[in-house]
Amino acid sequence: MTLLSDPEKAAASGDVRELILASSQEAALLRAVPGERLYGSDDASFTEVETFPLEFIETPPEDLANKIDATACVLPGLDVRPEDRVRSGTDVFRVQTVVEERLFGVVTHKVLKLVRQHGS
Repeated sequence: MTLLSDPEKAAASGDVRELILASSQEAALLRAVPGERLYGSDDASFTEVETFPLEFIETPPEDLANKIDATACVLPGLDVRPEDRVRSGTDVFRVQTVVEERLFGVVTHKVLKLVRQHGS
């Protein structure tokens, strides 16, 4: 027994897409240049891969116990990986985790947990 039909799954995914696009926020996805990691991902050079729409949510200071500075909801087709960087305005964040959010078997969006990079 299927809880949602294929058209209902497409509609749910489309609704989430519209919500992300309605936020009218955009950021740049940055990825480490291959071969430039001497001591880990934090000292690598990064290059812009693409710009993408997102819903960006800064974490309130009282919720910083898990060391996450912000979260972002992005479209499911974005090729984003842990250790990538997200540049929003003048701030740069390291992607800590990428989680696919599902609704009855369909991936509606991805949630990124972000850590602010100081001095970048």
